[in-house]
Amino acid sequence: MKKSTLVMVAVLALSGALTVGCSESDTGVNPGAVGVASSEGATGNTTGNALSSSEALFRSYSSTSDDDDDADENNGMRRYRVTIMNMSQGQPMSPPVAATHAKGFTMFAVGKLASRGLEAIAENGDESLMFNRYNNSSQATGVVDVAMPLTRYGTTVGSFKHYASFEINAREDDRFSMAAMLICSNDGFTGLNSVKLPEHGKKVYYLKPYDAGTEDNTELSADIVDGCSALGAVALAGDPNGNENDAVDSSPHQRIRKHRGTQGNGDLDPNAHVIERKVGKVIIELISDGDDEHDEDDD
Repeated sequence: MKKSTLVMVAVLALSGALTVGCSESDTGVNPGAVGVASSEGATGNTTGNALSSSEALFRSYSSTSDDDDDADENNGMRRYRVTIMNMSQGQPMSPPVAATHAKGFTMFAVGKLASRGLEAIAENGDESLMFNRYNNSSQATGVVDVAMPLTRYGTTVGSFKHYASFEINAREDDRFSMAAMLICSNDGFTGLNSVKLPEHGKKVYYLKPYDAGTEDNTELSADIVDGCSALGAVALAGDPNGNENDAVDSSPHQRIRKHRGTQGNGDLDPNAHVIERKVGKVIIELISDGDDEHDEDDD
């Protein structure tokens, strides 16, 4: 039986110990690249490194050092504030991973087979493989592991809320991608793949639900991560009972497609664990275009 990373989320949620943290030594994050992802919306502070009851540590990498005050300007980097909001009444989301990157460096694509990193997100809510893929690639400019789940719309579980914000750098022609598991599903996920960043102002993208095609949709408690009980509308019978991935692995894997919704053929309740046509939205706002003038006046 393979335990999901969300099993620990479930334990933390049920015990009330709801802050998530990791050290630079065991994450491979560049020194100085760790910040705070605020759950207080797009205006939250993202420059510190201390946790509070309403904030969670995220892992981030940027090709521009945060320690160089002039790095954004010298390299023509743009700075964006991103807010990811869960709009679903029935589906909590696993900790999202997001990246800015070259146009062809895709995170997933409908009609294609899921990568190992996407499979890990969709089945287990494990964003580490995808984070490392972008963190270690020259095609990525910035990558953020939000490192906290997003609760169902309008709900709070401990310090977890249904939205989170962070800042990320991007080059002029970069695209933006993100992915997160729909926790109360076998291999459902949501995300954006290689969407355009705003040239000015902000863009709003709505999140659709997808089926990764890597697991049979049994909808049984034994095949669903325990985080569904901790963060979902109703607890599943038998939890905590892990997550039996191998027993329900689709053979062969199917192509990524639009999710058909909770069918109610197992332990999931199609009313309580509903998968809406729009499960969330992402707001991307340009906050610095990298061309700001900082020269002193000659007079």
